[in-house]
Amino acid sequence: MAPPRLWTGSSSSSLLVSTARRLFSTEPPKFLVKEPPPPKVVDRWNEKRALFGVYDNIGILGDFKAHPKNLIVGPEWLRGWRGNELQRCIRRKKMEGDRMFVDDYHNLNKRIKFLYKRYNRYRMNR
Repeated sequence: MAPPRLWTGSSSSSLLVSTARRLFSTEPPKFLVKEPPPPKVVDRWNEKRALFGVYDNIGILGDFKAHPKNLIVGPEWLRGWRGNELQRCIRRKKMEGDRMFVDDYHNLNKRIKFLYKRYNRYRMNR
């Protein structure tokens, strides 16, 4: 790296010479060009990709006695059910409220109270 040049007055001729030297030089400009990364080698027939969607058509072709909602693993008050958060909390309170811990029951009631106010305030004219 070259030592820093001290600026001694206005020497426009040296500036003009250095600019001309850069503009009219025969050697190409020196800048770094990055090459694109090589393409990744992907195994298209690995086990995960090869077996993707294999069991999707069992319900269509028959011999599928159980409904998919019966195969869902999760809390009893959520299985095969759709709704918003307020409805979910009310359903949970109704189904397992008598078996909940005191703090959890209290927090659930607070959440229901908050959501009830919020939905009634912001969900007008639906």
